[in-house]
Amino acid sequence: LAVMLHGDAAFSGQGVVMETFNLDDLPSYSVHGAIHIVCNNQIGFTTDPRFSRSSPYCTDVGRVVGCPIFHVNVDDPEAVMHVCTVAADWRKTFKKDVIIDLVCYRRQGHNELDEPMFTQPLMYQRIKKTKPVLEKYQTKIIGEGVADEKYIKDELAKYGQILEDAYDAAQKITHVRNRDWLDSPWDDFFKNRDPHAFVPTGIEKSEVNTIIEKFSSVPEGFNLHRGLERTLKGRRQMLTDNSLDWACGEALAFGSLLKEGIHVRLSGQDVERGTFSHRHHVLHDQKIDQKVYNQLNDLSENQGEYTVCNSSLSEYAVLGFELGYSMVNPNSLVIWEAQ
Repeated sequence: LAVMLHGDAAFSGQGVVMETFNLDDLPSYSVHGAIHIVCNNQIGFTTDPRFSRSSPYCTDVGRVVGCPIFHVNVDDPEAVMHVCTVAADWRKTFKKDVIIDLVCYRRQGHNELDEPMFTQPLMYQRIKKTKPVLEKYQTKIIGEGVADEKYIKDELAKYGQILEDAYDAAQKITHVRNRDWLDSPWDDFFKNRDPHAFVPTGIEKSEVNTIIEKFSSVPEGFNLHRGLERTLKGRRQMLTDNSLDWACGEALAFGSLLKEGIHVRLSGQDVERGTFSHRHHVLHDQKIDQKVYNQLNDLSENQGEYTVCNSSLSEYAVLGFELGYSMVNPNSLVIWEAQ
């Protein structure tokens, strides 16, 4: 489950947000819905919203994919809980993005040294007169008979002790354990192998022939473009000449890994055909719409999956996606091709 926390000014101001939203429903990039939580304190450090965006709401960028946007008053904790439940149900049911706009305010400055009265005097005069949300909620539940003052006092003391214990424990830590912050399943990556030893990467010539032959053929009845017939013929000729060009060398590298059961993923702008019309890893039938053939996904029965996918015209978001993808499975070869 992807849950992302944003600030209001960055959510509307950073282009990577829109780029990432645009991946929402793309076949090879969807995470089947993410929950975006925007902490909307109605200010960007010192910049008023009127000078940081051109739309009424900081969450309007989500309209690019038509996802639901819930605006909720953070001074009403029960409403926040309800909205979070509805948002989670939406994402689970429809596998689409959803945005929760936590409309709130920053009681203090941007940091310990910041004085917000310099730039937002009227706003902060009003905030100072407003009771903190905890006090408001205490008054509400006592008035409704849900709890009494003693119960609230005891619960606050318990929570305060949890924070004190955590702080005391943190003071005893003398070094940072980076592994504690890794959630990727890399534990078994070096099992039964020496991490310092070189892995043999050579393959038999018969294997080379098998891969290139498959890379230079199409199924019977597939309507190939005439220009590509010459391309495939040239690939077969390379076997006879004992030579390889860049495209065949790349296909051979990918194919040898795929036949070992290793997943290969190639992503980027126009990677299926190749920017210079050199790759052609996805062939299109010239008479049947959307009928395609991926030769490297047809090498052997138990091969690894080959995912080759044209990306949106984005660098930042797509590269971020591929970086995350590569960290999840160390036994996948994940490649992002910059254009």
